[in-house]
Amino acid sequence: MKRLLSITLLLLVAFALNAIPLRILHTNDTHGSYQPQTMKSGELIGGYSALEYYLNAERKSAARSLYLDAGDQQTGSMFSSLTYEGLIGGAVIKTFNMLKLDASTFGNHEFDQTFATTQGYFQKANYPFVSTNLQTKDGKPFGGVPYKIITLDSLKIGIMGLTLVELPEKVRPSNIAALNILPYKQAIDQYIDEVDRQSDLIVLITHLGYEADSLLATTLDNRVDVIVGGHSHVSIDEPWQVNGIYITSAGSHTIYLGEMDIDVVNDRIASFHSRLIPLIVPKELPLTPLNQFVDGLAKSIDAEMGKPIATIPEDWKPDKFKATPLSEWVAGALFLQYLEFKPDLAIINNGGFRKSILAGDVTLRDMNELIPFNNYVLLFSCYGRDLLTMDAKNQQLAIDKPYDIVQTANSGWAIGSWGGDTILKKAYVVGNKPINPDKLYRVVSHDYVSEQWDKYLGFQPFDVQETGDLVLDAVIEQLVLQFGKK
Repeated sequence: MKRLLSITLLLLVAFALNAIPLRILHTNDTHGSYQPQTMKSGELIGGYSALEYYLNAERKSAARSLYLDAGDQQTGSMFSSLTYEGLIGGAVIKTFNMLKLDASTFGNHEFDQTFATTQGYFQKANYPFVSTNLQTKDGKPFGGVPYKIITLDSLKIGIMGLTLVELPEKVRPSNIAALNILPYKQAIDQYIDEVDRQSDLIVLITHLGYEADSLLATTLDNRVDVIVGGHSHVSIDEPWQVNGIYITSAGSHTIYLGEMDIDVVNDRIASFHSRLIPLIVPKELPLTPLNQFVDGLAKSIDAEMGKPIATIPEDWKPDKFKATPLSEWVAGALFLQYLEFKPDLAIINNGGFRKSILAGDVTLRDMNELIPFNNYVLLFSCYGRDLLTMDAKNQQLAIDKPYDIVQTANSGWAIGSWGGDTILKKAYVVGNKPINPDKLYRVVSHDYVSEQWDKYLGFQPFDVQETGDLVLDAVIEQLVLQFGKK
């Protein structure tokens, strides 16, 4: 027994001598959340300043640490909508530079503006956007970094990055027309041998969603150790282990900082402990260049965007899968705004709304955060039979929920009598008249719906007429006309 105890102690000592501790700190889906939210307790949680505070504290207490982000830094607030140093979302990039981010990957919302804007992100970032499965048409890795080897003392960590293959369904196709998107396993297989040769630990930072992360893990071998995931906004306290690979994610909107403490022995994780740190704002934050920068921009946003411009009579709450007062009003507003073009109806997608606004005063900031995408108004033509196809598709989307439905204005289902003819069954109507399958109809919509016609409409629009107007500007003008402050 004494001999067994001695052997055990020797093994423990050997382990302690060989183990290299590493702390991995991580975020995902922060969406420009620069200010804290108020909890039911009255405490404040989240925001970039709180994130910096906890990052610094956790770095200080670790022998060596790494900070990773799994994408969707952009879209969701006025902070991320600002044009800063010539770049929409440039203030977000500067913030992550100041947070000393070690590596990120592209989320779908990094492609919401233009291809040139996305290029601007990795050009202005002091950290790499690691992209293993996005390539330019000539086969080169988009952003130039298919993987990154980070050296901390004697420990070498290989970082690979993946973006969801459904990207063409999430953004305007023109924004990613210059890219090829490789399947995840194919992309990893291109580089895994050379990454493994250069590293003691391999971490994937992915923007795929937790189900895709789990499925991916079943196809990988034990050279991959950890997946830090994003896209699903899932908060994982205890990481899943799939096929020996740890999978974790830290929620969204700077509510949590994820933390993993691991010991690496002979290219393997020997021990693993994980937690989510709630980013509760301390009563006194130390003054730093970052919070001075964020507070300064917040004050300018409040001064310009914080004044009420209208008062709405009911709550506006988004729902991707059913009509709401919000979606009905916006579709109607777009229809009314472009009456001079003589449209028959308006069509928008319900997934374009990103904020709830309660009945009462509405500010410009509210509207920018409600509709954060730079989509442009356009008109197109289709036949009545196309609209019937769209409606059938839309009803099925509401049941299956693969993605959001569309909302129409000046149309719907009805039972009634027109021109002396009684409709004995439900008829799809536009402008109080039953749809004529062979009639030509004019639709006011926007470029995202038009470019994603196979996803939302089931028919390809024709006679497309671009207006050059932002949807946001058109909707704000109608908001002021209908509910403006006197």
